[in-house]
Amino acid sequence: MKIMKILKINRSIIIVFIMILSLSFFTACEEGPVFRIVEYPEQTATGIDQTSGYPGINVAITGTDFGTLKGAVKVYFGGVLATNVVSCEDTKIVVQVPANAISGDVTLQVWKHTNEAFAQFTVFPAPAISTVVSSNTNSTVAFPEVDIVTIKGVNFGTDASKVAVSFNGTAATIQTIADDKITVLAPADYATGYVSITIGGLTISGTTAIINPTAPGDITPYFMSNTGVMDAKGGGFVRSAYDGSRWGTLAAPWITNAAGLNKAGRGGYGREQWNGRDGFICWETWGNTPVVDGTIYQPTSMALPAGNYTLTLNYYGEIQTDSSVHLVVAAGGNGIPLLADISTALASVMLYNGTTIGDTKPNFGGEVTLDFELQTSKVVSIGFLGNMKGRDTKGNYFLGKWVKLVKN
Repeated sequence: MKIMKILKINRSIIIVFIMILSLSFFTACEEGPVFRIVEYPEQTATGIDQTSGYPGINVAITGTDFGTLKGAVKVYFGGVLATNVVSCEDTKIVVQVPANAISGDVTLQVWKHTNEAFAQFTVFPAPAISTVVSSNTNSTVAFPEVDIVTIKGVNFGTDASKVAVSFNGTAATIQTIADDKITVLAPADYATGYVSITIGGLTISGTTAIINPTAPGDITPYFMSNTGVMDAKGGGFVRSAYDGSRWGTLAAPWITNAAGLNKAGRGGYGREQWNGRDGFICWETWGNTPVVDGTIYQPTSMALPAGNYTLTLNYYGEIQTDSSVHLVVAAGGNGIPLLADISTALASVMLYNGTTIGDTKPNFGGEVTLDFELQTSKVVSIGFLGNMKGRDTKGNYFLGKWVKLVKN
């Protein structure tokens, strides 16, 4: 009986608890959530800061009650929606004229409010650059204050006072201007990069970089060619004559004299596939094939500006103590001096030659650098001078992987 009485009491407590919860729930439902309706004021557009121009330029719309939310703004140029609202303030909206804009009415919509045809905008045909070419022999190189650069395209106009040209941000002086062609003098101290034109607030750029060869840095691609692959394994020099197996002669612009052709009329090029790459500057005197005043050189493709330079060679050598290979820089484009006249070179350095006579050890693999200075602009010859004794076995061995020329 006691148990039944306890169960009845507990049941009553549960029922009362459920009723209290239910009453709370229905009371809350009757009160309901609180909603606040916000009405945005209708904006007033009073005008735009320019009534004509090119697709892609920014125009400013003035007025009141624009708010500050770009996502609420839509602007139409001749019925074409602008896809880039640059900024939005309560009294000014900056918008980019769309690429396919049409001359006509300008319409502004902010939220659900619309200012129809509050202004007119005339779209001009957009200028475009087709080519950028230097008067230099290398059409992508322009010496500052020397070479003329020609920019071809459309819709440039003919008023030089309305056009600005820059080389990677450095202003250039316009020489001539026509609607489809502008010529400029390469400016002083410009950085290698793209040429751009600014017309009526629109800036466009060419797609070909113009190179300043007088700027500090790696100038190898502009003044030398066929210089190997600048990675850990090296190689990649291009050959011309080839024996079909291992030996060949370097292709232009390298020039090899008769003394450098020490392998059956070929020389200066080796195909060393054991090293994982084909194509090295190479001399070897195994089999009693000596090199006596052998030269391999190339003239720079154009005059180097006055200044200081560093030439780097990455190589491997088993050059014995009674032999030598020099890295040489000489004035002019007609070659490098022989050993007896090595002192007449602009600069030279002898490569490692500490290998024991008749052996392959010790040897060297790595880089050597050569610094030289030019007081005036001139073409120089860069190359190698070899004097290597022949041996029946374990002769001298020189392998060049790549060369690099840097202006300091």
